[in-house]
Amino acid sequence: MNVTALVISNISHREDCLLSDDQEVVDTLKYLLFSVIFLTSLCGNGFVCWVVWRRLHIRTVMNYFLLNLAVDDLAFTVICIPFDLPVQLNQCIWPYFKAFCKVLFPMQTICALVSAFTLTAIGISRYRAIVHPMKTQLGLAASKRFILCIWIISFVLVIPYALVLEVDPTTEQCSEVWPEPRHTNSRVYSYFMFIAGFALPLTVLLCSYLKISCELRKNAPPNANCVLQADHAREAEKVLKLSIAVTVVFAICTLPNHVVWLALDFDGINCAQCNTWLTVANTLVFANSAANPVVFVIFNENYRNEIRSILKRKRKRHQREREEQL
Repeated sequence: MNVTALVISNISHREDCLLSDDQEVVDTLKYLLFSVIFLTSLCGNGFVCWVVWRRLHIRTVMNYFLLNLAVDDLAFTVICIPFDLPVQLNQCIWPYFKAFCKVLFPMQTICALVSAFTLTAIGISRYRAIVHPMKTQLGLAASKRFILCIWIISFVLVIPYALVLEVDPTTEQCSEVWPEPRHTNSRVYSYFMFIAGFALPLTVLLCSYLKISCELRKNAPPNANCVLQADHAREAEKVLKLSIAVTVVFAICTLPNHVVWLALDFDGINCAQCNTWLTVANTLVFANSAANPVVFVIFNENYRNEIRSILKRKRKRHQREREEQL
């Protein structure tokens, strides 16, 4: 398996490393862009975690899943950008101690799987709450166990990948060494991980949200007098919009990476021919972790209210300070 079948794009452990004529310009742009992504993700996801834990009244099942997504994006940001970028800029030569080869890329892959599985859990949770409201719903305690299972399953799925990673003494690159037949084993694992970490979650989410949309239209209140029903429908629609937006962002940011790397693995395209596509795909994967908190703020009123509250407190504090100075 190459990381091709996963959400993570790590050109560092490929045998063909990308070198362009304007490498210095490309490297500078990477540093600037990844710095923006890193800071946005760190501040945005940190803010989401702070809001959920600070505000007891918004500790719902949905927000626990969003919190898990934010924690996962934070872990992805901290693990991926600071450690993966130097590998790329070092012409794919492994700059760390050898044992870390079995940790860095698998940890990034775990974060990618957790993101996909968490979105799937959100979709299933919304489906049960809206389409089958009379059935037993997922509670806070059950959602915590669900989240724990997501991390455990993601860890187990990545174990084979970690076992085959090692630093090649000849090339000094962190690469995969599969047992014979190498290509067959690699491709089987790649297909399995692509289906488990991308295709299947997106299929489940698509079916869930289509069914939810049909249910909401079918149960729409016939007139404005149904106040409670109308309020419930509006709230369900808001949550649905947030869930769909996060899923769409995830699909847009990760699909190019899957397409490019699967093409490289299974069609034997020369790596140097895909420099631009690889750069774009790699950047989109990183950007996904920074985009999620932006989506949360746009589609979730609680987060917007918290930002307004913070800004309001700051204005009052500055006003008091000016008055004291006078």
